[in-house]
Order: sequence, then C-alpha cells, then structure tokens
Amino acid sequence: MLSVRCLQYIYVLILYSNMTTKNTSYDKKVFRLFFILNQLDSRKKVSTGELAREFNVSLRTVQRDIVLLNTTGFPIISLEKGYHSFMEGFSLKKMMLTKEEASLLSFLHDISKSLGEKFEDSFSSILKKVVSKEQDSAFYVKLPEGSKISKEYPFIKNLEEAVKNNVKIELQYKTPEKEGDYKVCPLKIIFFDGFWYLLSQVDGKEWIIKFRLENIIDVSLLNEYFIPPRNLSAFLDQSVNIWFTEKRDKQVVLKVDKEAARYFKQQVYFPLQKITKENRDGSLRIETTICHNEEILRIIFRWIPYVHVVKPRDLKIEVEAIVNGYLGK
Repeated sequence: MLSVRCLQYIYVLILYSNMTTKNTSYDKKVFRLFFILNQLDSRKKVSTGELAREFNVSLRTVQRDIVLLNTTGFPIISLEKGYHSFMEGFSLKKMMLTKEEASLLSFLHDISKSLGEKFEDSFSSILKKVVSKEQDSAFYVKLPEGSKISKEYPFIKNLEEAVKNNVKIELQYKTPEKEGDYKVCPLKIIFFDGFWYLLSQVDGKEWIIKFRLENIIDVSLLNEYFIPPRNLSAFLDQSVNIWFTEKRDKQVVLKVDKEAARYFKQQVYFPLQKITKENRDGSLRIETTICHNEEILRIIFRWIPYVHVVKPRDLKIEVEAIVNGYLGK
C-alpha cells in the first residue's frame, strides 16, 4: 500500500506529465506509475520487457515511465541492462518521514545511547524501519553520564511487567551502607541526573521511596495488586531532581540578582517556580514550593552568589552554614 508521501509524488508526476506530454491517457499512465512503484517495492528488480508486455506498450514507453519516476525523486537504478530496482535500503514504507522528522528521530536515537543498551537497540530497530539511510541530526544534547540500563540486569523485564500491571514485588537491595528485603508497589522506572531509579510506594504506606537500579540484587513478582496514586504524574512533572517526595508543602522565597535574572525568566530551575516581582534594579523575587530543603540546595549553590534565600529562616541558615563550612576548610 502506498504511503501519503507517495501519493504526493504521484500528484507531482501527473502535473509533470501534463506539462510535458500531449494526447496521453493520464489514467492509464498513472496506473502504470503506481504499478511500477509497487513492483519495485515488493521485488528486488523489475524487467522493462515484462512491464511492456504487462501494459501492452512499447519498451520506450516503460523507459520513459522509469525516467519520470527517477526525475521526481524515486531513487531507481539499473545495475543490469533491461532491469531496474530501488537503490539499496530504500522503500516506499520509508517515505512517511520528512527530513525534519528523520532528523528528530536521529536526535532521539543519540539520546537513547545515553540511557543504555535496551533503549539504543530499540531505537536502532525503529530507525531501520522508518529511515532509509543514516540521518545526521542538526541537534545535539548532552546528558549526564552515569548508570545505564543494561541487558545484564535480569530483573528489568520483571520490573517493567510489575509497573505496567500494578503488581506488588519483593526486592533485595544492597548498598555499602545497608542491605535488606522490601515489599513495595513499583510505580515508575525513572531517570534523574545520570542514574536510574525504581520509584516505589512502600506496601501499606503512602510515602514513596527510590531504589537505585544497580543496587537491586533480585526481584520477585507477587500475586498481589495495587492502585497507583492519582497524583503520580503530577509530582513527577513538578520535580526538578530526585529529591522529591509525595508531599510538597514548604514555601520558599528567593531573590535573584539582575546578573542572573534573564536565565530565570527563560527557564524553570525550581519546583513550581513563579516570578512574583521584578524590582527596579533588575533583580527578581521568586517563589517556589518544595518537599524539603535538599530538593533545592544544590540549585542554590549552583547560582551563588546571584541567588539569595529570603525565607524560610531554616533554609537560609542551612545555606550559610554549608558555605561557611566550605570557606573554613
């Protein structure tokens, strides 16, 4: 079956024929063009002689049809006299993408490489199906280097199944500091700041916990089900790093100096960030709602000396203590 893009090409062919040919039966000509394209797509090569006999036309007529298709963008080659084929790797099925769409897919493929073999292999398979040749994207993104999902993790499929089907699990978890077994409700497999985590809800509790994937030793699916929290997507969307929790209720007010103001106007750095005032000197008053101080401490340190804590007092004292401790060393 021909794609939408292919129909667009045929429309061009009709216009081209109309401009260059007189006294032609256009319905027969278009039928031939469709037939030739389908034959080229379904067979390795087609014979000019066979096509001429199929249509009851001269060899010269079929040759003109081939030239016309080639002229309008179909990569048809002739490696053997009297026989034609699509250029290696080309398919009508691969004409559904624009150059921009193909470039975007290539861009996303580059991102998938940073996430691990599972994602890279899946995306490579997609590219082979929809892009006729390697596309070089105009875009580039730098993801933080860290842990990747590997095929060597035997529990990944179990985790995926548990998350999709809302099945409770028992997992063995081991870090240099602690080791133990946990019964949890797996909510999502998430990626933050270069590391993969299993976002879970402790069985029978409302609070959530994150497990680093590389520290999970084993996973067992249970014959028990759970209902995920309704606000799951909301608190994931509101998060800016891994330090979020299920409860976001602490109000913070910050002052951003004029030297950094334009960045905070263009990008959201803090959860639920709002610019509540633009001062005459070019500085900003920003309000945010956080889960706890740890969620924004690293962001504040990144922007020192241009970001100042106005309130709450405990956050201001904590920032000052960490800075003074650093300077003291």
